[in-house]
Formats: sequence, structure tokens, C-alpha cells
Amino acid sequence: MAVIVGNDWTASILERFRMSEDDALENMNGFFKEGGFAKYEIERSRADIEGSTSKLSAHLRIGTLSPNELYHKIEGSDMEYNDRKTFSRRLIWRDLAYFHLLYFPEMRDKSIRLHYEDTEWCSKEEEEKRFNAWKKGQTGYPLVDAGMRELYKTGWMTQSVRMIVASFLVEYLRVNWVKGCEWFHYTLVDADSAINPMMVS
Repeated sequence: MAVIVGNDWTASILERFRMSEDDALENMNGFFKEGGFAKYEIERSRADIEGSTSKLSAHLRIGTLSPNELYHKIEGSDMEYNDRKTFSRRLIWRDLAYFHLLYFPEMRDKSIRLHYEDTEWCSKEEEEKRFNAWKKGQTGYPLVDAGMRELYKTGWMTQSVRMIVASFLVEYLRVNWVKGCEWFHYTLVDADSAINPMMVS
């Protein structure tokens, strides 16, 4: 696990993600009123566009926003289903993750995808070298490095970038997914014991 020295690391995260019910409702209503929700189906994978995702997962995670309230906000919109289906599905995806955790309580340490149990991971010094390069954003692959630096600085990455950096760690660097899951859990503002393993395992 990581060791953080000093208090500066959390300051920008706490400033960016103010956690109260009022902040959650303000963020949710702003996402709908300012066009983020209407553009989500098209722009959700655009990590270069601020507001392409709602960032409501942090509020959902700690309980300052109820998933029921967000669900009814979605259903109460005047958008056709095909124009909002991905946002709706991702809200429901949370329940699928919790269902998995209920039936696979060891999923933080043991993959629900069985083929990973037979994977030959790199080890010892080579593992530490690769893992440290990945978590510091020093792999030499610009998109991966940008995502990992954003994560450390802000506590956030869009879902698409999370999938890219997680796949890179596991499939290319051959570092055990458990280490990536632990790092996500340590650094993500919306870290979740059910959802994180589904990202990287």
C-alpha cells in the first residue's frame, strides 16, 4: 500500500469534491441543467472534456446522494431511452457489483474471472519497478501516464480511462491485478470494494 507524506495530497481532492448532501444535489442538478446528462451518451469517453461525466459516484459511494434519487431524476427527464441508456445502466451496474460482492466476498483478493488465477505475473524487483512506474504515471505511454497522474492529483479518473490503465497494468505490464485494485482503493475518491475489483480483475 501507499505511504503519503504530508497533508498537501488531500487538499486539492477535498477542495474538488466537497461532500455534503447540498453539494451532491447541486452537482446532480447542474449535470442535468448544464447539458452534461444530455451529452453523456456521446461524450462520456472524452477524458479531455470537463463535465463529460457527472462525478456523482463519489456522492453515491459515501451516501450524500441516494441512488434512488438519481434514478428518479433520470427517469423524470424528457430524453428518449436510447439517449440516456448508458447512464442508466451504469447506475444499475453498481447494484450488480454489490450482488457480486455478496456472492463472492473474497473478490478483492481473488478474481471472479477464473483465468486470472492461472496467470503468471511478474514478481519481486521487476514487479515493483513496473508497478511504481504505473502508479506514478511514468510508463512512457501518454494516455496511461496522464490518467495515473490525474488520479493521484485529483482522486479521479473517468471510467474509460480507468479501464485503460487497469488493462495496461494487467495485460501489458503483467502486474497482479490485486495491487492495482489496492491502489485504486487508496487513491480514488469514489473507491468501492465492490466496484474496484470489477474494474481490474
